[in-house]
Parts: sequence; C-alpha cells; structure tokens
Amino acid sequence: MCFIGGNGASASRILWRMLRQVIHRGLKASFYWLGLFVSRHPVFFLTVPAVLTIIFGSTVLSRFKPETDLEVLVAPTHSLAKIERSLANSLFPIDQSKHKLYSDLHTPGRYGRLILLAKSGGNILELADQVLQVHKQVLDLRVNYKGFNYTFAHLCVLSHRDKRCLLDDIITIFEDIRQAVLSNSTFHKVPVSYPNTTLKDGRVSFIGHQLGGVSYSPNNRDQQVKFARAVQITYYLRNHGPVVQDAIAERWENEFCALASRLSKAEAPHATDQLHIQSLTSFSLWRDFHQTGVLAKGEVLVSLVLVLLAATISSSMRDCLRGKPFLGLLGVLTICIANVTAAGIFFISDGKFNSTLLGIPFFAMGE
Repeated sequence: MCFIGGNGASASRILWRMLRQVIHRGLKASFYWLGLFVSRHPVFFLTVPAVLTIIFGSTVLSRFKPETDLEVLVAPTHSLAKIERSLANSLFPIDQSKHKLYSDLHTPGRYGRLILLAKSGGNILELADQVLQVHKQVLDLRVNYKGFNYTFAHLCVLSHRDKRCLLDDIITIFEDIRQAVLSNSTFHKVPVSYPNTTLKDGRVSFIGHQLGGVSYSPNNRDQQVKFARAVQITYYLRNHGPVVQDAIAERWENEFCALASRLSKAEAPHATDQLHIQSLTSFSLWRDFHQTGVLAKGEVLVSLVLVLLAATISSSMRDCLRGKPFLGLLGVLTICIANVTAAGIFFISDGKFNSTLLGIPFFAMGE
C-alpha cells in the first residue's frame, strides 16, 4: 500500500513537472513570435497606440462626468434599502405625510435645510424675528436659468391640501411669537408643546425634529416649551419632473448654501448676528464624498513618485551595462498610457467617475 502511494505521488510530481515545461515552452514560443512580429512592424506599434491614447485620452476631458447618485456608489441596484425606500416614497409621499410622519426611512429628494442655533446659549424662541428674516431671505432667493429668475415658490413641493408650498409648521409658530412680541407681549403667550403642539387652526403638529435643546416649563402637564437652543427648517423641492427642473433645483441648492455661508460670516451688527447658521442640502454628502479626490491629490502624487522610484531601483544593477533603469520607467509610462486609454473607453461607454477609482491605476502598476 505504501509502495503504491509513493509511486502515485512521484507520478503526480512528474506530470506536474511536464505540465510546467509545456506551459513554459508555449509561453516562450508565443512571446518570441510576438516580439518578432512587433520588431518587424515598429511603425505600426509606435503610432497606432499613441493615436489611440490621444483619441481616448481626449474623451476623458470632454466626457468627464462624475456620478451624482451616491447610492449607486455604495449600494447595488437590487439592494433592499432601495426597495424599501421606493416603497416608502410610494406609500408616504412628502406632500401628504409630512405633517404626520417624520422618518428617516427615505430621503425627501432635493431639499435645503437650515439649522439656526442661538449664540451664547440663548433661547431661540426669543429670536423669532431674526429666524423669520433668514427664512424670508431663503424665500426671496433667486436663481437665473436661461434668462429667467426662479425662486423657491417655483420649485417647492406643493401641499396636497391647498396646493401651496409645503413649509414646516415651526415657521407658523415663530410668526405667532413675533406677532405676540409686536403686540407688547412675550413669547410665553404663544403655547408651544413638545413634541406635539396644537396650532391656531386646530391642527396637531409634530415638531420634535424642528426644535432642538428643549426644556419644559416646570409644573406643566402639557409639556410646554420654556427654552429651546435651535430650530431646524427644511425647504422641500420637487424632484419628480423634467431634467431642466432638476438642474434649476441644483442651482437653487448651491445658492442656498452660498446664502447660508454669507449670513454665517456676516459681521455684527447684522440682522442675524445672534444666530449660528448651518446649511445642509441633498447633495452635501455627495459633495463631501467627491472631495476625497481633491484631498487625495498629494497622496496620489507621492504614490506615483514611489512607484517610479521602485521601478528604477528594481531595474538597476551594479553592472551599468546590464542595468536598465529607463526600461523600468518606460514600463510605468506604458501602464499610465494604458490607464488613460482605458479611462477614455470607460467614458465613451457612458461611464461616470467616482473618487473610489483613483486607486485602480496603482493596483495595475503593482500587478
């Protein structure tokens, strides 16, 4: 039994050795004929790859288009998260459920969000006038598209009830507080409960996501708000429409962020000098994600220098006649040209760039 097993092992080694010899001879012969073919047609292999690289490389500049859907980068098309979000969007549309439901199960499409924080630990309810001034500037914000000026009223999600722009109910509460102050009263005259409060028209509204840092009045069973640090206001934009409308909404979001930045950097005295202003839009996460490409420029350049250095050292020898450092540099250059060509083919086939692709060339060089 042992003798037969030993013969079987030695036979398998012999077969494996023969197989390696056959593969080695085959590769050696194929590379020989390939080198011979290339040497006999030098003009073709010098000009055609260069022309193809120029053609496909130019498409990288002309058709460069970053991926705008962040979900495509982090989740497959058949993911359960997308199925659940689609179901939530169909069953709980924003224009019908916003006043009754607050859930992070699905994103509200395009939107702009303001977080207003009272400075020095102040009470945001005492700054109703400043909050409403910021709100008015957002409503008056104009974006120009092909000669026409568009405001929030042109882009907003319409209420299912009265076909008016959907606005957070906290704005109505702040308007009541400002009216009470103008009537020589205080904001305490406007009853504000938390997280559910009753509005003037009798509707019960959930404001748990619109007021932050809340403390209650003592000895009050209705959970009436005495103090609040911050308020959050969301401006919903229509996202089910033509491509032009989405482009205008994107410009509005950009102008919205610019307005919030100007207001936050405004020097005192100013109408909003007692507020910290922070903005958030639907593309904020996408913008931060693609900033990784900008931040990685230094690391990419350092990695490229290290690859060139490694190629030069690995191709160098003590014997100057046998050392071929330029051949190593040429190998790295060839890989770079191949990557540019591959990127051109990628963009011609309607591919979109995302910053996670930055490391692929270095994997190719390493291999």
